[in-house]
Amino acid sequence: MNLSTKVGSFELANPFVAASGTYGYGTEYGDLSSAKEWGAVILKSVSKNPRPGNVPPRCCEVDSGMINSIGLANVGLEKYIAEKLPVFVSANPDAVCIASLAGETLDEFLYLAEKLSCIKTIKAFELNISCPNVAKGGMHFGADCNASRQLVTEIKKISSVPVWVKVTPSTTDPLGVASVCAEAGADAVVATNTIPAMKIDINRCRPVLGNTFGGLSGPAMFPASLRIAYMIHRALPELPLVGCGGVDCGEKAVQYILAGCSAVEIGTATFRRPDTLAEVKQFLEDYMDRMGFKTIGDFRGLATR
Repeated sequence: MNLSTKVGSFELANPFVAASGTYGYGTEYGDLSSAKEWGAVILKSVSKNPRPGNVPPRCCEVDSGMINSIGLANVGLEKYIAEKLPVFVSANPDAVCIASLAGETLDEFLYLAEKLSCIKTIKAFELNISCPNVAKGGMHFGADCNASRQLVTEIKKISSVPVWVKVTPSTTDPLGVASVCAEAGADAVVATNTIPAMKIDINRCRPVLGNTFGGLSGPAMFPASLRIAYMIHRALPELPLVGCGGVDCGEKAVQYILAGCSAVEIGTATFRRPDTLAEVKQFLEDYMDRMGFKTIGDFRGLATR
């Protein structure tokens, strides 16, 4: 089977993308899930200055998923460029790398894009405009159509690589946000990010997470994210789309493609089973063979027609 796919003009050897945050800086999984085996890997979100992240505990398991409150902890742009990217390239010279940008303001997003546009290692940007567990920044852009339009418009003026925009499922109008991002020139939309959630320890009578709230990911997210991806593709069939949320098996990945996605991000599942990628790839090949599909394009969006 030919598993190659295109997200707009961006070509991937297969449709599976390691989601930002869960894959770290691209080396933590080693041979358990080699970066070169993915269609692309999205490294941990980077901000202009280092971020310590939220107060621990930062993660907890819940029924059919997990809640994280990492708070976009990262080393900052300077160390990202000087230390993390060189180590990634040295360990994974054939891997396709996407940078996730996390700004608190328009100017910070633009600063990140300008500094990273000239680095050949980075083949695309994913704009994290929808992180639910930081006090400011992403959610402002992700929930506001005008802010989203302005951000994408300005980023596209300076970016030398494709720009993906990760939309939030928490807004009342995810289709509206996707539409304005497309109008502003986004090369693809990623549907979706996590949703705000919490858990309470009944023995301590306190929230489990140090930050009280976090973002729910894992299988519990899948039906909601699939619905949004389906809605976006049905309304904007020409807009390149990447599915994200709850993929822990090949069947769910296929559903995203049938809903109109050209690629599928996998994240939380790799914590439980680092070899999830191999299993999902095999399922996709077997499914295409059984159904008589030769390419991803043969069935992409078929469920929306």
